[in-house]
Amino acid sequence: MHRILITGGAGFIGTHLAERLSQNSEVVLFDNGRRDSLSLAPQLQNHPNIRVQPGDTLDSSSVRGAFDGGVDAVIHLAAIAGVSSYYREPVKTLQVNILGTVNVLEEAAKRKIKHFVYFSSSEIFGADALWVSEDHPCGIGTSSDRRWVYATSKLASEHLCLRYAETYGFCATVVRPFNIYGPRQVGEGAVSNFCRAAAEGQPMTVYGDGSPIRAWCYIKDLVDAVCRILARREACPTVFNIGNPREIESTLGLARRIARLVPDGRIQFQSVDRAEVRVRVPAIDRARQFLAFEPQVDLEQGLALTLDWFIQSGRVTRCE
Repeated sequence: MHRILITGGAGFIGTHLAERLSQNSEVVLFDNGRRDSLSLAPQLQNHPNIRVQPGDTLDSSSVRGAFDGGVDAVIHLAAIAGVSSYYREPVKTLQVNILGTVNVLEEAAKRKIKHFVYFSSSEIFGADALWVSEDHPCGIGTSSDRRWVYATSKLASEHLCLRYAETYGFCATVVRPFNIYGPRQVGEGAVSNFCRAAAEGQPMTVYGDGSPIRAWCYIKDLVDAVCRILARREACPTVFNIGNPREIESTLGLARRIARLVPDGRIQFQSVDRAEVRVRVPAIDRARQFLAFEPQVDLEQGLALTLDWFIQSGRVTRCE
């Protein structure tokens, strides 16, 4: 690809994608700065193949500006995410994640791009997602609980992306990431929350009893998968679960692993009364078949790399 536009490009996943893709392509990072991982990546600042374009997906005029100069592919990451955001800003979550996606799709259709990669979420499978394939029925919770506004917006946008691609004749791929973690994760996430606390000498807070189970996938493996998607025409149009089903651990087990990596690692518990996702483990057979994708980084190695980054970067305050 000659030029790739990444919406939400200054965030955790966006900066890691930019770091890899800028080796062979021009990359435009379109972002409103809500979560700024770019400031923590000096190697990307003033990079000759990276252009930062401030803007918001809800502003159609700024979206148009991001496409100026031509765009071959779009990786649409921009979204309101994080469980606390769903409760605090449910309307904005729906607006940004649905209406913002429509604005980007409209411009992509007008500019006749080649490939649109949409980042959805494993949340669309609901509270119990054990060994779920891409064709597993979605299980969003009740509309009376705002916990599910994010999952609702992501599932709606999956339909939008695939239907726009069919209608306007471009290639579309949906990525459903499962619990991605790694350096520069400034938003919410169990690994980043625990590593941040451990790096600051604070106790790690486990919400509830810590029994929910997740499959944990290191950021490098996700980037590998996206690069394979961009390189393979057979990746369109389809949906891919991307995660690491070999690396399964409970939330409490995760905290205990990190606690062993630092002096005086401490764990504290806090009760929670919101809907809990009990298990989230993907089946990745489709990615293995069509992308030859196989996660390479195990949880022990990934946690050590992530914790080292938090320690070396100094005190890192979580961005909302």
